[in-house]
Amino acid sequence: MPEGPLRNAINAVRLVSGETSPMASYALFMGRRLVELHRVLKPTGSIYLHCDPTANWLLRMLMNVVIGERYFKNEIIWHFPDNFQGNVKRFAANHNTILFYARPGFTFHKIMEPLDKPKRRGGRVWSKELGKVVAEKGSDGKPVYREYTEKKADNVWTIGQSSVTNPQSSERVGYPTQKPLALLERIINASSNPGDFVLDPFCGCGTAADAAAKLGRQYLGIDVSAIAVRVMEQRLASRGGAATPVVYRMGWEDYEWDTFEQRALQPAADAEDGLPGWAWAEDKVAGLLNAVPNSKKIGDGGVDARYFTEADEVIPIQVKMHQGQIGRPDMQRLIGVQTEWQRQKINAPMSLMVTLYPPRESLRVYAAQQGRVVLRGDDYPRMQVLSVQEMLTKQERPKLPPVDPRYFVGDTQTRFAIS
Repeated sequence: MPEGPLRNAINAVRLVSGETSPMASYALFMGRRLVELHRVLKPTGSIYLHCDPTANWLLRMLMNVVIGERYFKNEIIWHFPDNFQGNVKRFAANHNTILFYARPGFTFHKIMEPLDKPKRRGGRVWSKELGKVVAEKGSDGKPVYREYTEKKADNVWTIGQSSVTNPQSSERVGYPTQKPLALLERIINASSNPGDFVLDPFCGCGTAADAAAKLGRQYLGIDVSAIAVRVMEQRLASRGGAATPVVYRMGWEDYEWDTFEQRALQPAADAEDGLPGWAWAEDKVAGLLNAVPNSKKIGDGGVDARYFTEADEVIPIQVKMHQGQIGRPDMQRLIGVQTEWQRQKINAPMSLMVTLYPPRESLRVYAAQQGRVVLRGDDYPRMQVLSVQEMLTKQERPKLPPVDPRYFVGDTQTRFAIS
C-alpha cells in the first residue's frame, strides 16, 4: 500500500490493537475495498456502510480518510426492538449503525414514516425574507394548524428483524446475515432513482439486489461464498423477468497453481484480506468442491467442510494447507469422525482429505485399505486423499456422489454474481 493517509490510519490501528490483530487485518481488508468503492462511485452516488458495535469506530475512521469527513451525511441508528434477549447484565443490544457518505451531487429523496395517530400542529413554511423556516399564518395573521399523518424520517430507523428471524416469515431465507427487505428498500428509495445502479460488494443472501429489482433498479452483487450466491440466484429467479440473475463464476480452471500455493502459505499480516493463507485456502477448496465450510473450527474432529449429497449423506472433508506432509494419525482422526457420525445416526459413508502438496504413497495405500462403498449402484473409495497441486496441474478430482442441488454451483467457486 502506498504512503498516505490510509496507510497511516491502518498503521495507527496496528499500533493500538497489535500488528497481527484481527482488527488490524480488518482495517487493511476494508481500507483497500473502500478505495475501490469510492473510485467507482458516480457523482450522484452514495455509500451506506452497515457495521456492528465492534467495528463502527474503525469504519468511520476509514471512511473519513478514504472518502472525506466533509462527505459524511449521517450516522443512522437501525433499531430493532423485536430482538428479545435473555437475562444479560447490561442493556440489551438492539441496534446497529449505518454510516452514510455521499458525493457532492448526490441523489436524495426524503422518506416519510406514518405516525401512530394523526397529530395536529402549527404549519411551518420557508420565509425568503428571513431565510429560515417560520410559523405559517393565515390571511388574518393567526397561526395555521394542520393535521399530519406522517413525518419525515430521521436518523433513527425502527425496523424489526422478525421478518428475517421468524421461521414462519415468507421473507426469511435462513441465511445468518440476512437483513430485512424494508431496510434496504428505504436506503435505495432515499438515494437512487428508477433505472439507477445499485452495487452491494458483500451481498450475502442478496437482500440489496432483491430490493433493487423490486424497485426497478439495476443491480450487481458480489460475494465470495458459493452458498450465498446459490441462495441469491434462487431468490432473484423467483421474481422472474428483469430480476432473473446472470451468475459469473471463477472455477478451478481460473486458478494457477503457483498463485494458489503462494496465497495458501501467506501469513495474515501480508494478506490483502487479512486472512491467514490456510483459512483462505480452506474456504476456496470447500467452494470449489460444492461443500459447505465448517464454521465450528474446534471440537469437531478437525472437519473443515461438509459435502451434502442428493441422498442426504454427509461427507466430512479435512483441508490441510501447510508445507509439511500429513501423517497417518491425521487420516485416522478423519476416519474416527466418520465413525462417530455414523454412531450418531449421521449417514457419513465416506471421507475426503485435501492437502496442499501430493501426499506420500504410503498414505494413498492406507486410504485405499479403508475399502470401498457402493452408493446407488456406483462404487466409491471409503476414504480419499488428494492435493490441490494435483487438482490444478493434473486436473484430478475426488470421486464424490452427486451433490445436493441446494449447494450445487458446478465445478466452480463463485466470485461475483448477479447482473
